[in-house]
Amino acid sequence: MAEAGAIAGMTEKQRKLFELRMRMNEGRKLNHMEVAAEKRRATDPAGEAKRQKELSEARAEKRKKEAAEADDDSQEVDKRLLVTLEQAESMEKKKEKKEKGKAAFGWDVFNQDTLYKAHKKRIKKLQPDIESYEAAKANDKDFFRDANSLSYGGAGYQPPTEKVEAMVEDLLDAAERRNKFSRRRPEVFEADVDYINDRNKHFNKKIDRAFGDYTKVIKENLERGTAL
Repeated sequence: MAEAGAIAGMTEKQRKLFELRMRMNEGRKLNHMEVAAEKRRATDPAGEAKRQKELSEARAEKRKKEAAEADDDSQEVDKRLLVTLEQAESMEKKKEKKEKGKAAFGWDVFNQDTLYKAHKKRIKKLQPDIESYEAAKANDKDFFRDANSLSYGGAGYQPPTEKVEAMVEDLLDAAERRNKFSRRRPEVFEADVDYINDRNKHFNKKIDRAFGDYTKVIKENLERGTAL
């Protein structure tokens, strides 16, 4: 960041001279590394021979592994050619069932795919009332309204009482499941507040467990006003 700021204030000649110096420093560093390696080979031939042997063995192991993977791929292709349509459909259904029943882990609880699955699971219990929908559409000429519609502020569509009760029951059921899913942790009033609700608080804790060590210094710099 500092180098970028310094380059921004340079003239064209100064910038070229700066880049040339950087290349010279890089070349000097590489030369020093090569001299050190040459000295090591001269003073410790046994150690150098051991390192060369390890390098050769690592390359041979890598080639062996690549050959084994290529052979496994060819065998897998041969196996797939022998699978019947019924077997393939059965395997696919088992895979879908396994994926469907698999619990979300970590911050995957909040990703779009998991939220969509939860939405589909909730609406699966809903039974659409096609007759009421068609009747409402027939009785209201402005049923499908656009931005220029003047039909606003009226009573509009009123859902049946049983539908409202079903929605309330579903919300209460979801709240009960959430309470059973996780026990309530004690609040630490001295802790920093970096969340806007319980859901965001839970998400931030998961993120902190994974990346907290890396973001700690950044947070401290931002608080002190010394961030680059």
